[in-house]
Amino acid sequence: MADQGLLGQSKPAATTNTILYSAPINSSASAVLTVANDGTGAAYDVAIKDYDQDLTLDAATYKLHPGDLITDYRVTLNTPLPLSADLFAGTKLTSTDGEKSFYFESFYVPPTTEVDVKSIAIRQITVESVTGTFAVAETLTKGTGGNTSTTTIYGALIGQGSVVLYVGPSTINGSGSEFAAGDSVSSTGGASATISSGGVGTASNDFVLSTNGGTSYNMFINDGVAGSGGEDITVFGDRTYKFDVSDASMASLDFSLSTTVNGEWGPDGTAGNSDDGTEYTTGRTASGTPGQAGAHVTFDFTANTSLPGQLYFYEGTTGTAANSAYGGANRLLNTSSSYTYTELYIYDKEGTWVNSTDGFTYSGTTYTVTAQTAGPYGYVRSYNSTSLKVILGTGSAAFAGTDTFRDVPKLNTGTRTTATVSSVAVAQTALAGTEYIAKDVTNGNNEIDRITSIVIGPGENLIVESATQNNVFSLVGFEDASTAFTTRVFGATS
Repeated sequence: MADQGLLGQSKPAATTNTILYSAPINSSASAVLTVANDGTGAAYDVAIKDYDQDLTLDAATYKLHPGDLITDYRVTLNTPLPLSADLFAGTKLTSTDGEKSFYFESFYVPPTTEVDVKSIAIRQITVESVTGTFAVAETLTKGTGGNTSTTTIYGALIGQGSVVLYVGPSTINGSGSEFAAGDSVSSTGGASATISSGGVGTASNDFVLSTNGGTSYNMFINDGVAGSGGEDITVFGDRTYKFDVSDASMASLDFSLSTTVNGEWGPDGTAGNSDDGTEYTTGRTASGTPGQAGAHVTFDFTANTSLPGQLYFYEGTTGTAANSAYGGANRLLNTSSSYTYTELYIYDKEGTWVNSTDGFTYSGTTYTVTAQTAGPYGYVRSYNSTSLKVILGTGSAAFAGTDTFRDVPKLNTGTRTTATVSSVAVAQTALAGTEYIAKDVTNGNNEIDRITSIVIGPGENLIVESATQNNVFSLVGFEDASTAFTTRVFGATS
């Protein structure tokens, strides 16, 4: 038995619909309602409403059924959670302090994952007598005081007794000079070294990419040698990537992908030979003019059920031989089906989760919640045309116009579609007119009325209203477990 005795009590303001009691989705209640007048007679209403809100959706074609769980509440994690962790829909996750909890519904895949692209004049600087570790995005410096030369590191590979740094253009301050063999250099990360003899290469334009919103850019260059420090950029086959090519450096350039090194130029860098490849265009769309605001190239990798293991990026402007130097055998995207996710859809949240403090442990790994995208969640009571009646979940805010959620196909392998709430036809405390069990009943001065044998089913609300603030409503009874309302979470195994 979940609860018994006083289930609800209120002295509502005049003419204000008030929820006296809500039965949980897995419980029902049997009770007696007492209406006690405090000295000034007033009429009252009592209603039982089997839903919280009646929503108008933007379409009548969604796959929604009584009992379906719908949610638009997301949490962001500090560490990506792998699909291989086998986190199942409907799993309860409890905070490490045991005080808070929520249930997992599904992983969130953003509409697009953005990768920013620039063209930078890159040269290689080979250094030796290395102390510490050089890292991407650090500043490389020679000189002291106001007489320095600086550049940005876009890649670093460890060789036999040396390190090859891939750097951008130099900034020369005061009486500083260009980087040259024999110069002592240091990085903002604390590494130091000496430039090797013949260690300064010739600059050549190439693409650099950012996966953190443009905060830093990386060559993502990997020579395939274990321990060399090379970095890969991995894309997942279950999502769409938008390569932003709006930076001014991308003017007149064509960021392209191919299953062949250098694409249409081929590994030899010369078009028209037998090693030439073709551009990869599956799921590709482009918008705008490279080098101008809003320009991007988008790849929907879900459009290819046999996604290649590697996709090489290159400059695809036809007939511009000078640009064949972009790309190379180590300039590629690794594709993967070992998906990881940093955001989860959740529901029935209990307690106050504090961002960057609270977390949970699953499959031996502890994850910290770093952000929350608040949204409503609940269960479908009924769905007819564009009318969706919902029962709000534990701790959920009410739905509002423009809120979205995904529908719930009966097949766990079905494709989900995002529904949008156009408007709220009936609010949480509002009544459509058919829910009354008592209407305009007069309760005289200091009189007591009773309504006996009230049964409130799973997800139902007992709503009361008084003409003046002179009636006290008390619901006394017991609450018990009920399976009368069957719920389903998409993807749940049972």
